[in-house]
Amino acid sequence: MNPRVTEERYRVRYYELTRNWKASVASIMDYFNDVVTLQSVEVGHDVETMRFSGYAWLLLRWEIDIQRSPAFMENLNVRTVPYSMNKFYAYRRFEVIDDSGALIVHGKSQWILIDASRRRPVRIADRHYEVYGLSKDFNEPLKFEDPPEPGKSDLSTVLKVRESDLDTNGHANNVSYVRWIMQTVPGDFESKELKKLCIQYKHESMKGEEVLVESGFEDLDGLKIGLHRITSSGKKLAIACTKWL
Repeated sequence: MNPRVTEERYRVRYYELTRNWKASVASIMDYFNDVVTLQSVEVGHDVETMRFSGYAWLLLRWEIDIQRSPAFMENLNVRTVPYSMNKFYAYRRFEVIDDSGALIVHGKSQWILIDASRRRPVRIADRHYEVYGLSKDFNEPLKFEDPPEPGKSDLSTVLKVRESDLDTNGHANNVSYVRWIMQTVPGDFESKELKKLCIQYKHESMKGEEVLVESGFEDLDGLKIGLHRITSSGKKLAIACTKWL
């Protein structure tokens, strides 16, 4: 087994910053989405090819740990490596490495391969294992933290899915859900740093759809814990957990 590695260099831009002049978690996720798309292009599985072949990858989960948030103008190497595939599911890892060689952010994700028109799972073909350098004999999944749902709603907001929220598949981009959640984070969190994000996607959302974002917050072992739920017309779209220090 020789998993394919794709690495790209990024520089933290002004428009990617939070108020504390650090890259937002949404910007870090944009790096991750960009580098995995670059790998897909490298192996011949770009969006247009998948569209004509009738299948698509849907993201089911992110889990991101932030040791240190990247700073304004900092140069970063962002890397992705596929971990395993099993039936319909694929797992991969991500890393953000600074110029000293330190690993400052690491993430993992779970994806499912679907028939784009029927929206049903499709079994991963042998060619996928080959181009990503994975063995069919290794099908161990990555482990993820299951985010609990908020028991109470301290803050909430109602949003409408905009054109700018959509991705090339025509539904709300996975990062848009996180940007919506950040709109319900209390103002006094400006002095804190996000250390962990876990999000599990349940359903897609489309342009014009109205979404309700609810968040509850609690203290645990010196951390501020945020529990988040996104729904639309009673349909659960995503649940997430954030940890702040």
